[in-house]
Amino acid sequence: MTRPRRYLLISALLVLAGLVGLSWQFFRLRFPNAFDRESEDAAEVEKLKAADLARPTTAGADWPQYLGPNRDGTAPADGFNTDWKAKPPTVLWTAPCGGGYSSCAVAGGRVYTQDRQGGSERVLCLDAADGKQLWAYEYPADYSGLTLGYTDGPRATPTVYGGRLYAVGAVGRFVCLQLPATPDAKPTLLWEHDLRAEFRAALPQWGYAGSPLVEGELVVVQPAGKDGAVAAFDRATGERRWAVGKTTNGYSSPVAATLGGVRQVVAVTGDAVLGIRVPDGQLLWEHPWVTQQGVNAAAPLVVGEYVFVSSDYGKGCTLLHVTAAGEGKAAAKVVYFRPGGRGLKSWHGTAVHRDGFVYGFDSRTFRCLDLRAGTLVDDYEGRDEANRLITKGAVTRVGDQLVIQSETGGLYLADADPAVFKLRGQVTAQLAGSQVVFAAVVSVAAVREQLTGVLSGSQCWATPTVVNGRLFTRDGEKVVCLDVRK
Repeated sequence: MTRPRRYLLISALLVLAGLVGLSWQFFRLRFPNAFDRESEDAAEVEKLKAADLARPTTAGADWPQYLGPNRDGTAPADGFNTDWKAKPPTVLWTAPCGGGYSSCAVAGGRVYTQDRQGGSERVLCLDAADGKQLWAYEYPADYSGLTLGYTDGPRATPTVYGGRLYAVGAVGRFVCLQLPATPDAKPTLLWEHDLRAEFRAALPQWGYAGSPLVEGELVVVQPAGKDGAVAAFDRATGERRWAVGKTTNGYSSPVAATLGGVRQVVAVTGDAVLGIRVPDGQLLWEHPWVTQQGVNAAAPLVVGEYVFVSSDYGKGCTLLHVTAAGEGKAAAKVVYFRPGGRGLKSWHGTAVHRDGFVYGFDSRTFRCLDLRAGTLVDDYEGRDEANRLITKGAVTRVGDQLVIQSETGGLYLADADPAVFKLRGQVTAQLAGSQVVFAAVVSVAAVREQLTGVLSGSQCWATPTVVNGRLFTRDGEKVVCLDVRK
């Protein structure tokens, strides 16, 4: 072979190798889970069979943060109406709001949520008794960098603690407000942070969605930047206490729990699950968790000494067993990993647990997973009175019942029973003069009338809040309070 031909062949091979390399990188970015394989640790599965899956709970009449006082989507059943067919919920009040996906926090007779009005974001405060707006704290927010079609408003839910409110907006503004002492007063800004600027973070494609977590003297958020994936601030002064990791935002919210004898924050980032010691921010353990587009939206679910993590976008679910690993340390071991099709794939709503079973949305379908076996319960699907699938949404457990909200605005009540999905009623709206009265649909014929739902729109992503026999939820136009007392 002549020298020019040899050089030409080498050049062609180099170009081909480069193209193969670029194609491989593109494939891995587009399909990061293509080579995931189901796995389990036989010894850990055996331990799980006899494990105590109970978790200490915090009593309280309020719902002061995302997923409630225990950050597990569970409310006490005292006085709750468990049969919406016999006694349909009724509307106590509605209140206008701007766009957004925030859920409602309820504390001290007040309802707090976040919305968007024009070029500004707001923290909104309503009277829980009648829905009257008491105040709104507003600040400018530039949404130009967010993905088109998901610019309605903030995603995170405010956290209320010790007379203060903590809120994170969609573009990374983190504020601490002093709540007013009287109904006619306004809140005061105590401190704030620009998470993107301070942690050198790129704006997440779908915006910041993690709700602040108050843990002791700290408040924890997920900046997802080069200078910290998860960060803790002094909740009184706003001073940064620690920052851990370097990763993209996964849209999840952190939780706190004592696991392996160590108090820790468990956070799901864009590519990993982290266990972080609370006082000093030491990284105790880390488990890779990569999905398409880095979307890990559901919060981790702590059950006993275990952490259940579930994601859609080509992933599935895993169960981690967290144990002591020396003085003040802990480690996590994989009990099982179930890819999509075998395990629960949470799109955005966080699943709930009861007696060894997990209930939540498997992508778009409401399913039940046997936590000890790590498999979906056969033939369990959430369906409405017309036998149609209840599609993508969120769930709250109230005692032995499940309150399910679909993204299209339907509200459903069902038993938390793995044997069968038993619907106890669903809410639709009927016009009675000028007043909207809500009733449970009890027949296929009624469904076919295509009555307007309690909520409107296609992105009703708030998680229902249940406090003292009242259900609070919202869409992009209004906050709704339903009477769900016995």
